[in-house]
Formats: sequence, C-alpha cells, structure tokens
Amino acid sequence: METDEHAAVIRRLYGAFFSQGRVALAEELHGPGFVYHDVTHPDQVVDLDGYLKRNAEFAAAFPDRQVRLDDVVAAGDRVVARATMHATHTGDLFGIGATGKKVRLASIIIYRFAGGKIVEEWEIFDVLGLYQQLGLAPPPA
Repeated sequence: METDEHAAVIRRLYGAFFSQGRVALAEELHGPGFVYHDVTHPDQVVDLDGYLKRNAEFAAAFPDRQVRLDDVVAAGDRVVARATMHATHTGDLFGIGATGKKVRLASIIIYRFAGGKIVEEWEIFDVLGLYQQLGLAPPPA
C-alpha cells in the first residue's frame, strides 16, 4: 500500500469515525493486534476494544464534537496527523462532570500501518490546555 493510500485511510477515519460516529468503520480500518498508546496513561497500551471504549467516552462527554484534520503527512508505513476537536463538555470525562464549556483540543497522532490497516497509534493531545478550558487548571500567566 502506498503512502497516499495510507493517508486516505486516515482521512476516512476522521471523516466517518470521529466526525460521524461510524464505530463499525474502526474495525474495518484497524488491523489485528492493534495497539494504542495514550499520553495520559504512558505505561498502558490499549487494544482495539479499549480504543473504542475511550472514543465512546469522549463522544459521550462531547456529543457535539467536530474533529478537523488539519495536516496529514505520510512516509513509508507511518502517517502523522494533526487534528483539532471543537466541542462542548456536556458529559462526564475522566471523572470530571459536565461543565458546559466549549473547548478546542489539539492533537498529534502517529499511525503505523501493516497490510493496509492501522496497527499502532501514538497520540499526544493538549491535556493541560483542555483542563484550563474546563476551569480545572489555572490559565497561563
């Protein structure tokens, strides 16, 4: 699979899975043995079921979320995506009750492909910025 095809898979993931909530697409685009690495839990790796659960928690906390894919760079078996989520915090997230606040969450994700499927993902997102927007951390000085 060429790098352009890998980038197209990521565009489908963002367009249908994240923005439209088409959960079944995740099983189609992710390969067997998929592993997810999350900056909020650096010692843990999560399989596809855990990944889907995490995304369901975000969807419940931010039901109006819109995820925009800002940049996609593909090389070899890797794709790097920069994305921005705009949403309103109306549900529980990580034990934090709904605040009703609008947030903007930036992230950078590295995807690794094998056999045309996503088999590994590393995500870094602005946790501090999210907490500041929710009023849980002081704003920058």
